[in-house]
Amino acid sequence: MRLNSLLMKNFKKYRGIVTVEFQDGLTGILGGNGSGKSTIVEAIAWALYGSRASTVRRDFIKNSRASEGEDLEVSLSLQHDGKEMTILRAMRGKNMSPEARLRIDGELVATGTREVDARLEEILRISFSDFMKTFYARQKDLDNLIRDRGSEKREYLLTLLGLDEVRNRAMEMIRSDLREAEGEVGRVEGALDEIGDVDGSIEDGERMVSSAREVLAEARCLEAKIASTVEGCRRRLEREAERKRSREALAADLERLRADLASMERSIAVDDGRLAEIEEGRWQLFELETKLNKLRDLRFRLEAMETKRPRHHLLVERRAGVRADLEGRGRLLSEAEARLARLRDEVLELEAIRPFEEEYRRLLSELEGMESKRDRFQELASLVGRERARKEGAEENLARVEEEIRGLTAAKLRIAEITPSVDIFQTLQEEIRRQEREAEKDRLLVGLRERAGTARYRAERVEAEVEEIEGAISDIDDRVVGEAVLLTREGEIIRLLAGAEEELADLNLGLEVARRELRDAEAQRSRIEALGEESLCPTCERPLAEQRPLLLYKYRTVAAGAADRIAALEERRGKALARIDEGRREKEEIRRELSQIAEQKARRGELLAEMRSLAARGHELSTEAEEIEGEIRAIGPVDYDPPRLSILAAKASSLLPLVEEHRQLSVRIEDLPKKRSEEAEMRSALARSLARIASLDEEIATLGYSDGERLRLRETIASRREDHRRFSSLEGRVREIPAAEEAAEGLRSEVGWLRDHLKEVEGEIEELGFDPAEHDRLLVEARSLAKAETAANEIRLSLAAEGEVRRHREEAETAANRLWGEVERAEKNLIDLAFSEEALGEAKAALEEASLQLEAARKKASDQTVRLGLAEGNLERLRAEAARKRELEERGAAMRRRVQVVETTRSLANRFMDAILVRMRREIAESAGRILQEVTGKYGRISIDEEFNILVEDEGEFYPISRYSGGEIDMIAVSVRVAISERLMRFSQNGPGYSFLILDEIFGSQDVEHRESMINMLRSLDDRFPQIFAISHIGEVQGQFDNTILVVEEEDGSSRIEVDLR
Repeated sequence: MRLNSLLMKNFKKYRGIVTVEFQDGLTGILGGNGSGKSTIVEAIAWALYGSRASTVRRDFIKNSRASEGEDLEVSLSLQHDGKEMTILRAMRGKNMSPEARLRIDGELVATGTREVDARLEEILRISFSDFMKTFYARQKDLDNLIRDRGSEKREYLLTLLGLDEVRNRAMEMIRSDLREAEGEVGRVEGALDEIGDVDGSIEDGERMVSSAREVLAEARCLEAKIASTVEGCRRRLEREAERKRSREALAADLERLRADLASMERSIAVDDGRLAEIEEGRWQLFELETKLNKLRDLRFRLEAMETKRPRHHLLVERRAGVRADLEGRGRLLSEAEARLARLRDEVLELEAIRPFEEEYRRLLSELEGMESKRDRFQELASLVGRERARKEGAEENLARVEEEIRGLTAAKLRIAEITPSVDIFQTLQEEIRRQEREAEKDRLLVGLRERAGTARYRAERVEAEVEEIEGAISDIDDRVVGEAVLLTREGEIIRLLAGAEEELADLNLGLEVARRELRDAEAQRSRIEALGEESLCPTCERPLAEQRPLLLYKYRTVAAGAADRIAALEERRGKALARIDEGRREKEEIRRELSQIAEQKARRGELLAEMRSLAARGHELSTEAEEIEGEIRAIGPVDYDPPRLSILAAKASSLLPLVEEHRQLSVRIEDLPKKRSEEAEMRSALARSLARIASLDEEIATLGYSDGERLRLRETIASRREDHRRFSSLEGRVREIPAAEEAAEGLRSEVGWLRDHLKEVEGEIEELGFDPAEHDRLLVEARSLAKAETAANEIRLSLAAEGEVRRHREEAETAANRLWGEVERAEKNLIDLAFSEEALGEAKAALEEASLQLEAARKKASDQTVRLGLAEGNLERLRAEAARKRELEERGAAMRRRVQVVETTRSLANRFMDAILVRMRREIAESAGRILQEVTGKYGRISIDEEFNILVEDEGEFYPISRYSGGEIDMIAVSVRVAISERLMRFSQNGPGYSFLILDEIFGSQDVEHRESMINMLRSLDDRFPQIFAISHIGEVQGQFDNTILVVEEEDGSSRIEVDLR
């Protein structure tokens, strides 16, 4: 992974758009405290991980000075596995709506926050916390490696390497499994106690089921006999009902026939009236014949005039157009002649100013030559200025180097003077380190004693919790006594619900029959209403006539009766539903109470398991306290003398300025040969600059350029510029004279032609002889006579229908005679049917009595079915309890084996973590030693002991880092931190390769020499990390990096970035 560029828009400290281009090598990110240096790292992390990389609300990510309508945006470009990736994250608009896009090699592969996060997780394969620990090192990391106590260093390294998460997760899983297994054992034992002996209860249940089945068989036999009787009564009722329907159909046919007969008689009367109207129309047609002849004459004259009217209209329009063209061309001819006169006057003025134009062109030629000399003069002057600035810089650098050489010579004498004090300081340091080790043992003893007391206290707390759980179990036993009473009441409610549901099924059947009858009656009524009296009946295919009202009345009566039955059944159904709902609510209430009792039983099992777990925990705590006391005894006595340590520290502190001075002077005098070489190079550069300046001055004198002469020429040209412009304008206008003369002559010929054409058009209009007024008068008179023609046409149409009317009258008279015969036959059939309402009532009463007997039999059978269901359900429950008892016994044995396995796993996991930590410690030390050897060339081996103290080999012996100088300690800590980053990168073969490393404020309070050494060390790591970024608030280091990113805070609190790339 390699960083290419970063774009930030309104991100935290940065207002507006800020772009950063990243280069290879060592890059310094510099700026004051709070200016926004680390914000660049936060923007990179936010682009890669989104909201997971931010610890603040998203409202605070946006720059506080940006308006609500402005967007927040971060775009990161990087190289990964040979592909270029561009990640865009933004928050748009007032509501800060999130947006995310991912492009790979320019192709959009993911949009939306979730899709982009998932794709990046698939590509990078590293979490946010691991990314920060791997690629980002802070000053706090170095302090933890150097200054913390052994236990604190151990925890810090575990956290940095991610092993603390592995350890904690493994222990939490083991504890969770142990609690779950122990709780399951307690629940199983509690459940077995509740089940008890179920084998005897199963035998009683089987006898109750057998008895209930015999009683149910007898009830169903009786129900079948009564159902057969009900079926016979229903068939009798259907026969009587069919006779009633036949009687009603015959009555309806009779009414229809009578209505058809009356309709035929009315049709005959209508045809007689129409024949009388036809005879009257013949006399009216004779009277209109005179007006019709006059109309024909007018139309003949209009047709003769109509042939001339289009030609007359065309000639009038042409005359108007010729007159308009003649007026327009006359105006254009006047304007052309006036313009031609003005152009001829301007020819004289052009010849008068021609000498001034020739002088203007000569002056311009001279000015061009002067401008080329001026450009060369300015170029030479610029070269002289730069060379003189280079000479002054060389003189200043030479003076500075000479002063540094004098200082380094004095430093050599001072080193020889303070060397004895440095030896004394080393002796004091050895004794101080011994006392510090004894102090660490003393602090360890204090911590162990505190841990032992805490373990004893927690063991006592566990015993108190066990007593509380025993009291809670006793309370639960008191609350589960009423379970048998609730089970009995639940069985009674189930029987009542079964009876009510049987009644509801019968009511639903009756409702369905009544609704079907209502739908049939409504459908028949709608069909009759849609048919007119003259239409044919859909059943018998005879005309409806007077039968239509009777049929409508019949179907309305049937529909009303069905609706009344539906209302009564709905009322009974509502009451049945209310009883069912009430029973179900009471049943649910009982089940809730039974569920609560079951929960109490389960809770009792959980409490038993928790009590066993607490007892085991108390034993663990007691064992832990005994182990800690054993560690205290193993440490033994401590030889720690605080007053002596204070005296030694004071003596060492008094010598520390001399030691630090010795170290700094030793580093400085190493630069003396290099400074002497720089002095010789600077003297040579100064001589070259002086020679170059002399050569340029000579070339300027030879050029002979004068600014005064150039200004005089420009002023003269400016005074002649107005005459030049007037000459150019007149010259262009004079060229237009031939075209203007030609245009005027063409207009004169066009005007003459138009006048001749106008005379020709007026002659044609007079020769045509068309009178528009006469044409309009004849047209009005013809329109008034057209009404008589319309009336005559209507009369002719009525005369043409006479034969059809007479034929229709004869057919209607024949149909009336046929209908009289059908009416007589329908009356005879109605008398022969002999339908009786008394017989229909007797059939209904018999069916109702048989139905009541059937309902009583069904209810009895239903009660017996409920009793059988309860008995079978109880037997099934007892069998399930027996199977559950066997399953619980097997599960209890399995859970006890699982507890033993988990205990063994905890011991193995602790030993495995210790082995991993030893291996990690050794690999990090080996890698850090190689890095330190590369950057110093002096120390090649590092060791990390069991207390996680860093030791460095010197002449075959390992020493703690406190033995070395401040600059060496910083290099050692950075080497270890870089080795940790390398180790984190190697955790996965498919994980991210070596790419970049970000170091935040690692210079601390170091002096100039230490900072220079640290920068040289970072620069030497470029083979491991092509990109290294060092964040610092120290401005003096600005010129010592390959590239510099300077963060500057503005007066309004926002920041900007200045990039210096080399």
